[in-house]
Amino acid sequence: MSNASIRRLIGGLGTALILVICAVVIVAHFLTGRNLQRIDVSEYTNIVSDGKGGYTAELDLDRLISTERLYHPTEAEMADHPEIAALRSLAVRVTQKGDLYEMETVTSGEDPTALLKEHGIRLINTKWTKSAAELSGKEQPAKDETLDFSKYVRTNRNADGSFGAVMDNRAMLIDCGFDPDRDPAAYLGARALASIGISCQKASGGYQMQITSSLPTVMDDLKAAGIAYRNTKWTWTDAEMAEHVGTVTVPETAAPETPAQQASASETPAPETTAPTTPSGTFNDVPNVTPTATPTRNEDAIDSLYGFDQTEVRKAIRAAKEQKYGSSIESSEVKFNYFAVGNDSAAHTNVFRLVYLITTSNSTEYLVADVYDLESETGYSLRDVHLTVEKDRNRAKSTDDLKDYKVYTLNGGSMVFEENEGRSPFDDDGLVMAKSTREAVSYDELWDIPQTSDLTLLQLLGYARNEMFAVGGHKFGDTSNYLKYYKQFKWYKPTGKVSADELAKKYPATKGNITTIKFLEKLIKEG
Repeated sequence: MSNASIRRLIGGLGTALILVICAVVIVAHFLTGRNLQRIDVSEYTNIVSDGKGGYTAELDLDRLISTERLYHPTEAEMADHPEIAALRSLAVRVTQKGDLYEMETVTSGEDPTALLKEHGIRLINTKWTKSAAELSGKEQPAKDETLDFSKYVRTNRNADGSFGAVMDNRAMLIDCGFDPDRDPAAYLGARALASIGISCQKASGGYQMQITSSLPTVMDDLKAAGIAYRNTKWTWTDAEMAEHVGTVTVPETAAPETPAQQASASETPAPETTAPTTPSGTFNDVPNVTPTATPTRNEDAIDSLYGFDQTEVRKAIRAAKEQKYGSSIESSEVKFNYFAVGNDSAAHTNVFRLVYLITTSNSTEYLVADVYDLESETGYSLRDVHLTVEKDRNRAKSTDDLKDYKVYTLNGGSMVFEENEGRSPFDDDGLVMAKSTREAVSYDELWDIPQTSDLTLLQLLGYARNEMFAVGGHKFGDTSNYLKYYKQFKWYKPTGKVSADELAKKYPATKGNITTIKFLEKLIKEG
């Protein structure tokens, strides 16, 4: 074959190869475009009369995120979800042209099309036109956009004539535009609403009602999701309680009733350290025994948890739980925690109760664990734990069986004690456990941290752990509540990321203290 023929052959093959590559690129581009999640902007646009014969448009991004099943990140997570930040930069502009109104999607930043495409999203109907006749009478009616928590409280009358209360989270989710039958965990607003509970305490003149939540950032989360709210604390008379009697189907995702925080610390630590599952002193070998029969009333038992080290009783409950389920347990979460003090007619002087939500390979159920007649100087084992299983959340949560007791709901592991009134958990340098970089801290000292109405023990343990990193110069994230807190003190001089190992080289005591605190946090949250 001549050189000219070879050149023509190579040239022909090269041209064919280029055409094939172009075809593949075109097809791939076409298929990729077809596989993108198509979001119709017009479906999530509310048309609102401006009161002057014209119209404005509001893009309902929270409904868009919920309906399209996109992840709803917190403010701290937003950097990891640029597609959501891009969507939140969008608005709809209305331009009147004669009898027509032109709606067009605009952005406060750069054109997000390419970024959204990278994350599998394509916006459609970003520009459309409506006539005045089409819009007339179809604009969104004026309404109160503020969520009234008291509207969703359902009361119930106890056998002794007193009242209890629960939140109708399902109704609240529906009214705020969320599907209660979908998992709310992915949506910030739904997650916050599902966590709402209600504290109902008999008080002078009626019942003191207060909104509660297991999420320390619930108020910030509601604000970030665009949900305004009112009535977080109020008082109802007996007559008003009777007016609100009703039943409620509570979603399984509803959270334990612990007081919500107006301004609280992030529960997510900046540097992560891993606490052992069974550190020294825990039940490493659980005997195969059955809890004893109900004990008799003990007049020497404590009537307050003030100064009481709960570590051993909680470890005993955990051991009993693990013995019951063995390796079948997939997850365990403490949903409710009570301490009840009995009167003279009660069977026991006190009752310490944990209610778990247990998930196994076969089912999801609630495990109610009781320990009776706590004594301050007595050790505990799984023989002291009495277990019952409930399938229904309301039955598991109920304290109707403790009608002869004064029942306290423990908040993040403990509660605010009168003895601690006026005591701050922080010293003048803003530290919870100042000695932790120099010497070991004990469980007893950690349980004795004075709590306030604003911060739970669980949150204060987060401060106690992270303040060691702060002293070591760790630079927390720009949106971290820890950074906002520690930067007000002159001693805080961040130098960069500091790992637990690096911290321990400079302050050896921190290694054991971090492990101790993380174990206690896990014990309170998961049992």
